[in-house]
Parts: sequence; structure tokens; C-alpha cells
Amino acid sequence: MSTGLHSLATIIKRLEAATSRIEDLAAGGVFPAAGAPTGAGAPETAAQSSQSAAPLSGATETPRSVVAFDEAVIDGKLKPFIELTKSFAGANVIEIVGLLEKQYKDMRGLLALSAACRKPDSKEIEALMSPFSADVEAISRLKEANRKDRDWYTHLTVIAEGAIIVGWVIQPKPGPAINEIKDTVMFYGNRVMKEFKDKDPKHAEWVKAYAALLDEMRKYVMEYHTTGLAWNPKGVIVSEYKASGPSSVAGAPPPPPPPPPPVPMAPPPPPAAAAPAAGGTAAVFAELNRGADITKGLRKVDKSEMTHKNPSLRAGSTVPSTLGSDKPGKKPLRPSKPQSLMGKKPAKLALEGKNWSVEYQEDEKSLIIEDCELHQAVNIFGCKNSVIQIKGKVNAVTLVNCTKTSIVVESVVSSISVTKSPSFELQVTGTAPMIQIDSTDSGQIYLSKASLGVEVTTAKCSSINVSLPIGTDDQPDYQEQAVPEMLRTVVKDGKLVTSVVEHVG
Repeated sequence: MSTGLHSLATIIKRLEAATSRIEDLAAGGVFPAAGAPTGAGAPETAAQSSQSAAPLSGATETPRSVVAFDEAVIDGKLKPFIELTKSFAGANVIEIVGLLEKQYKDMRGLLALSAACRKPDSKEIEALMSPFSADVEAISRLKEANRKDRDWYTHLTVIAEGAIIVGWVIQPKPGPAINEIKDTVMFYGNRVMKEFKDKDPKHAEWVKAYAALLDEMRKYVMEYHTTGLAWNPKGVIVSEYKASGPSSVAGAPPPPPPPPPPVPMAPPPPPAAAAPAAGGTAAVFAELNRGADITKGLRKVDKSEMTHKNPSLRAGSTVPSTLGSDKPGKKPLRPSKPQSLMGKKPAKLALEGKNWSVEYQEDEKSLIIEDCELHQAVNIFGCKNSVIQIKGKVNAVTLVNCTKTSIVVESVVSSISVTKSPSFELQVTGTAPMIQIDSTDSGQIYLSKASLGVEVTTAKCSSINVSLPIGTDDQPDYQEQAVPEMLRTVVKDGKLVTSVVEHVG
């Protein structure tokens, strides 16, 4: 008896759901009006109308990913950063932050589009990226036009270096890409904080607010777009979305449904099904019993059709049928930054306030910084295959994002820092109390007798060697020793004790 009541209750619920659905369809004008064709064509008309109305009815609600972007990024970080900028910054900084605000509004529009549309082809994606290229170019032009503004030029550089964050939308791993951009931004941000440390604390607060904006952007991307910009596989095409206008995303009522289509013609007869193999299961086993002869009818696959030998074929779902092309398949490139946003940065060697800036030098083997003073610091960034000689005693030396770069330093008051600079070489001819190396593979350090008391700190490094002087002044010689990489950690008295693993023999 209880089973029957349960079945009856289930049937009543299903009838109520069906009634509610029919009422919704009737209210939306899905059913044909009086005089419209009925019969076999009516269900098709209702189905077509419901399909065309579905995207519009879904567009009245702002997607969850866009709401999260508005709350966390726009309202949570961008607007407070803009207000802080207007409270103390110069006119050029306020102007460039206004361009940054426009860039994030364009990004918000793209996020709303991707949440409502299917993924378009590469040409349409390139067209969608054109506003961001224009934004980045405008920010870069404004920065370059105000190089003489010494009070605010570093602030402009901070914003310009972070503007290329929009490139995450075409990155397969956007989270790490945003992290790299933030590291570059903080390189210049640290200059701002150091320069205005004793003048105005709002400058340091401004840099931290911009870094917080980039962090929040990374958190948002990792949650909603982990492997690149997420599209809606059940959405409409981009042209239909643009035709409906942005007001549909903001919650405007959908347009009236289209008139019912004309009476459809009689559908063609379905194609005849393939005749089953004679003999059924017996014929299948007879084929299997042929042994090696069963593969005689197979065609030999050419090397140009093998996906493991042609990576370009894996990008598509089918192998091209035409053969004879002389051009080998090329593996698609995955640039670290969008090609439309990339460009060779101009080299620089200049004294800016208390800091020497050496940036984007390539294949320069005779760069010399002379007349250094005790309170000055040397910042080296983005150099390749270059040799830099620093004469005199300076406060600090920093090497960031350089490749195969050699530095010769006389004396340093505080420390020498090397970060993300593979295959570097460092020679200290005077004294240096500390050398800090972080996230760097392969490096050579040459010490003088006066700098043997140096403290070398490494983190996430490998293949770091230190050459110690063992000869005389007349016949100098060095003994190379490797910085330990293998450590052993044990638990003693409730604490972790770490020691170096020594190899004997």
C-alpha cells in the first residue's frame, strides 16, 4: 500500500512540474497563435522557439564569474586603489590609472561575453583582444611621454609593467604568468617605497594596494579560469551576443519571440540502415579466426598522418585527408606574453635619484659604472650576455631576471642579491658582508681574500659554486667548491634538525 502511495505522489509531482513548464512556455509566446500550423510541425516550432529563447532568458542574470570579478577585483581592490591615487598622486599618475580602469572595464566585458558564448575561432579571439592591445599601447605611450617627470616616472613604470596582465586570457597557465608580472611590478614598486620611505607613507601604501590588486586578480583567475579564459560550451555565438547588445547582460528584458516559421516540408525518408552482416555472430567469429590475414585489408599509415610524429595534428580533431604536402607540421608556439603585447624594451643605464638602473642590456661586454657613492644602490634587470663592472663602494647590488650576466663589484655595504638569474657570474674584489641567491640555477661566485667572511644564503637554487682564493698576489689561483644542495632533516626532541648530506668516497 505504501509503495502505491509513493508512486501516486511521484506522479502528482511530475504532473505539477509539467503543468508549470507548459504555463511558462505559454507565457513566453512559445506556442503558435491561432491559425498557426499544428500537427507534426507544432512540436518543432515549440522546440525551436524554446531554444532561441533560452540564451536570452539566461542572459538576464549576470554570470557568477562576472559577479565575483565585480565584487573581488573591481569593487574590492580597483576602486580603493583609484581613490587612493586621486588623493595624493600627480596628474600623470592619475591619468595612467584612468587608462588602467578602462582596461579592467574592457576585461569585465570580455568575461561577460565568454560566460555567454561558445569559444570562437582564433581570428575572432584576436579581434576580441584588440581593445586590450590598444589599452596597453596607450599606457605605454603615456609612460614614455613623461620620462622627464622624475617625481612620478617610477610610479608610471609600475602601472605600465602591470598593464600586460590582460594577456592571461590567452595563456594556458595564467596563474604563474600573473605571478611573473607581479614580480616585475614589485621590482619598480620597491624603488618607490625606498625613495619615499621617510617622505610620505602614502607612496608605500599605493604600491601595496596595486600589488593587492594583482594578487586578487590571480586568485580570481585560479578559481574561475584555471587553464585560460573559460567559455560557455552551451552558449550562443559571439555575433549573436553582440547583436543582442550588452544591455541583455545587465538584466534588460529579452526581445519578443520571432514569429512562427512556415509549415515545414515533409522530411526526407531516413537513409536505409546498413544491412547486418550475413551470419550474425557466427560471421564475426569467422573473421576473428582468420588470424594474421584479418589485417590484410588495412591501409598503411603514412608518417605524415601519425600524430606522435606530427604535433600539429594533435591540435585538430581529424587528420587531413590530402597528402603530398611538403611543409612539415609545426608545433604551435606558446609565448609567455601575447605577441601583440610584446616588444623589445629599450636599454637603459642611468642614475635615478640614489639608484643606478641597468636594464635590458644585451651582448654588452664593457659596461662600467663609475663614481659610485656609499649611499647609492645598483639595480640590474632583464640583461642578457652582458658584463657589468661597478667601481667604488655602493650600498647594495640587485640582479633580477638576467641571463648569463657577469658582475664585477669592488665593495658592498649591505648585500648582493641575485634572483631568477640563471648562469650568472659574480666577482667581489673588495668586501661584501652577504650574498643572497634565490630561484637561480647555475652560478659562479669568485671571492677575494678580503671577502672570505661573507655569508652566502641560497633558496631554491642549484649548481652554485664558490671559488676561494688560494694563491698569492703574484700568482693568484682559485679553488672551486660547490654549495650543498642535498639536506637531511630529522626530528630530535620534538624539533626538526637539518644538516648537510656529505658524500664520502
